[in-house]
Amino acid sequence: MILMNVILCSIVLFFPVPSVLPAKYQPKWKKQACEIPSSQTEYSHYICTDDGEVKCLPGWNGDLCDVPKCRSGCDPLQGYCNRPGECLCKLGYYGERCNKCIPLPGCQHGYCNTSFECICQEGWDGIFCSEPTCRSDCHATRGYCESPGECLCRLGWSGRNCKDCQVLPGCIHGYCEKPLECKCYPGYTGILCQTPICSSTCHKERGYCKKPGECRCKIGWWGKNCEKCFPYPGCVHGSCRRPWECNCKKGWGGMLCDEELTHCDENPEICQNGAKCISVIKDEGSYKCLCREGTSGRNCEHSEYHTVKPIAVKPSAVKPIPVTSIAEPEEVTRNSTIDKIEKEVEFASGYNISTITTSATTTTTTSTTKVGSFTENET
Repeated sequence: MILMNVILCSIVLFFPVPSVLPAKYQPKWKKQACEIPSSQTEYSHYICTDDGEVKCLPGWNGDLCDVPKCRSGCDPLQGYCNRPGECLCKLGYYGERCNKCIPLPGCQHGYCNTSFECICQEGWDGIFCSEPTCRSDCHATRGYCESPGECLCRLGWSGRNCKDCQVLPGCIHGYCEKPLECKCYPGYTGILCQTPICSSTCHKERGYCKKPGECRCKIGWWGKNCEKCFPYPGCVHGSCRRPWECNCKKGWGGMLCDEELTHCDENPEICQNGAKCISVIKDEGSYKCLCREGTSGRNCEHSEYHTVKPIAVKPSAVKPIPVTSIAEPEEVTRNSTIDKIEKEVEFASGYNISTITTSATTTTTTSTTKVGSFTENET
């Protein structure tokens, strides 16, 4: 305490206090403004006192009394005024006191500290704070969010974090390695892996399967590989190449192949003129004859033309036949009751060969056979 008093006394002694203070400084223009009446106009914002000093009118200040006093509370940095009592805001600010900033146009979930800023609220990102911040473990490219903290999967992806691919819609027995894929598990095929692969030996048209490796037969077929057909129900001595057929074995006939065909075996001579006999069912007449050309009738018993038996003659015995004349042939008419016609042809002396016989069997027609005679030339 004693030391402090000593210091103060030393200061006073070293810097003596003047007995008279200097007069208040007054700018030269103020003295001139009051000394020169013409310097004051109706637009001046001051008056001159009796002492010749300049005094600013209410609402004005400044060395020249040309600065209006703004409304009380107007932000000194972001507000201004052109006349006393105003508070006009600079660009980027608003409010009664011009103390509020205008954010960046388009800023959705943000705020500002200075004009045209866009400082994002928690959970939002982007220039305009329009992009929500997804959950931290959400996949960066496969997932997205519409509000902060969620995780929605893009098309083709699934799972909590959108890290799992999504199979093609409708894929039944398949999986995926990339979005909208359908790779079949073993034993299945098809675009949607919906078709099981049957046993390798299963008939492709007659068989099918409901699960891999099996072989189920379509209706009308049976067997391990569906290679056998079902014959017509009740088929006795028959087989099938297609379902519900009854193809009879040899010697059997009828719709169910239950009628034995033995008529031809029991009657071997029933078909004539070399015809072939075929046994048929009783409803069709028990038998049929396959006639040779030129014969007809149920048993091929009718001949439709005459046959001339060939004459065996040795080539060395053949001599030219000198013909002198051919007599007018005579007509022989036979009725249906004549079975055989014989006519001897007379040749020249020394060439009487034999009697040529023509045979024919008829029923209702009448035919004419013309036979001529040959006469040897006389020398």
